[in-house]
Amino acid sequence: MNTEAQKPEKYERRRGPDVICRAFSWLAVLGWLLFLVAMIIAHYAKPEMDTGLVRYWGIEIRDEWHPMLTDLLQYFLTFAALLSGLSLALNRLRLRRRSDHLHFNIVLLLISCLSLLLYLFWHT
Repeated sequence: MNTEAQKPEKYERRRGPDVICRAFSWLAVLGWLLFLVAMIIAHYAKPEMDTGLVRYWGIEIRDEWHPMLTDLLQYFLTFAALLSGLSLALNRLRLRRRSDHLHFNIVLLLISCLSLLLYLFWHT
């Protein structure tokens, strides 16, 4: 027999994270991988650094963003921002319990992507 005194104070019916909750983690990993690829592209797309040695030897450098790589960079950053926004929206709709939490790394990814997109918009 099971009496009320023997039941735990809070009965948890969940048996672990379901597919949607696991998808939050995978979306975050995929978003950060896209952001990492975007940072590698940004390294090659940015203008080359003008130093005294470069001026002394008269080496030609590129002082503008590389057009093709900049477009590719914007696509990667936009896709990573959309992915993190989708993850935040699903997180907001799905997680409603007090013990559920918002994934801080997804918010950080969204802010990073949007700020870099704004930088590219103003400086290219």
